[in-house]
Amino acid sequence: MNRLKIYAALTVTAFLMSMPTLSQDKVPGKVRQRKGDINSFSVYLKMEKLKFYSSENVILHVVITNITDEVASFYVFDPPAREDLFNRERGDTADYNTFKPVMYDMNGRSAELIVPYIAAGRDVKETLSWMTRREIKLGPGESFTRSLNLGKMYRLQSDTDYRVKLHFFPFIGDPDEDKLSISYNELKVRISRDREYQPYKSADIKGVRLVPSEVVILLMDAEKDGYWERAIKFIDVEKFIHSYPDFSSKYDLADDRDKKIIEKDFIRYFISKRSDYLIDFTVVGEEVEPSGLVSYVSVVASRKSLIKPDRYKYVYRLEKNSIDDYIWMVSGLEATIVREVKK
Repeated sequence: MNRLKIYAALTVTAFLMSMPTLSQDKVPGKVRQRKGDINSFSVYLKMEKLKFYSSENVILHVVITNITDEVASFYVFDPPAREDLFNRERGDTADYNTFKPVMYDMNGRSAELIVPYIAAGRDVKETLSWMTRREIKLGPGESFTRSLNLGKMYRLQSDTDYRVKLHFFPFIGDPDEDKLSISYNELKVRISRDREYQPYKSADIKGVRLVPSEVVILLMDAEKDGYWERAIKFIDVEKFIHSYPDFSSKYDLADDRDKKIIEKDFIRYFISKRSDYLIDFTVVGEEVEPSGLVSYVSVVASRKSLIKPDRYKYVYRLEKNSIDDYIWMVSGLEATIVREVKK
């Protein structure tokens, strides 16, 4: 009889040992333990810039780093697919839960929260139930970055400086969901009023006029300062080239293709740096013909010479195609050396 009892006991023991053991993670109703705690993370804030116009998106980058030697995890929330519950176009945001920026002006007044479900006073737990909770796991030293648009969370006033910090709630939905970590640093952000542009008004061509002497002054200032690109556009090359016989003799005999080449050579010569560079000049006269299409501007100029500056008198010829043109084009030049009369 005793042998039968011993045999039965051994049989039951062997059967129990042969059954698979249920791990702690697979016990029905048992939630797998989350990795890490509130001290596992550091929170750092950064921005691409600190000055924004009121029409710009004010983007804050939140960097969460696991500062332990073990895996640590936290939760973020993704928006629901249903547009009746979540619609970005009307301003809904799924970011103001795990990541809660805190904004104050320089007087300590909090910026106005405009997150729709906060402003409407909805139950937070009900709102979170619409969203999808997702676990983020970070290995030792790993980081996670979340970008937040502060303008979607707060009503930001123009011409105002704000201080920005962040409250990080990593365990929302767990029993210790109220635990938080405050950002390591604080940022100062400036919101400026948008630039105001006057509506475009087309120029009144008839109200804009350059007199002939102004064009000549631009031309000679360009030579004196070495910035020919400012004034070369006022020269009618096809006509002006005839003031230089070395070029005009070839130009008049050339075909259209060769004329373009000669014009380029002439411009290169005309704007090249001269040894007798221009020292000073004075406009001494301006005359416009009765037709209003041709004018002459007289200039006395001094140029560098070996002993003392040489003085020249230049007479520029300028033309317009019609009386309504507002720009005079330089079409000719006569130059003579001014001789000083000894007394």
